[in-house]
Amino acid sequence: MKITIGTIILAGGNVANEQPYDLEINNSRQIQIAPAMRAIAVKGFDRGNQQTTLEFKVSKRHPSVEEAQAYAIQHAASLTNLPSTLVITEEPSQDTYSLNDAVISEVQSVSDGVVSSHAYKIIGGIFTKD
Repeated sequence: MKITIGTIILAGGNVANEQPYDLEINNSRQIQIAPAMRAIAVKGFDRGNQQTTLEFKVSKRHPSVEEAQAYAIQHAASLTNLPSTLVITEEPSQDTYSLNDAVISEVQSVSDGVVSSHAYKIIGGIFTKD
């Protein structure tokens, strides 16, 4: 699975041997609850506002400890002023999914020996299959 936001590759997929793990997708909708006097039950109104939260981790192997450290620092610094559409490409089917109005709300980059690991939390609007 390849995950990109604009030109930034968050998980390179099979080609780069970078598979995301601990993938979690949560969809929530804005629901207004209206209680009524003497009613048996409240009534819910779907206001049509959808929020999708995507969380995942990815690890990358580097040729040296120094390069792993440098990548962790540089990658974290590169995640500003990004486009607002995140794209997930399934492998091997090449089916794509988009998360519109996506913003990286949290990123944690860690260097451990020759491996850098990154945990992302991305919040956006509608999540669709393209």
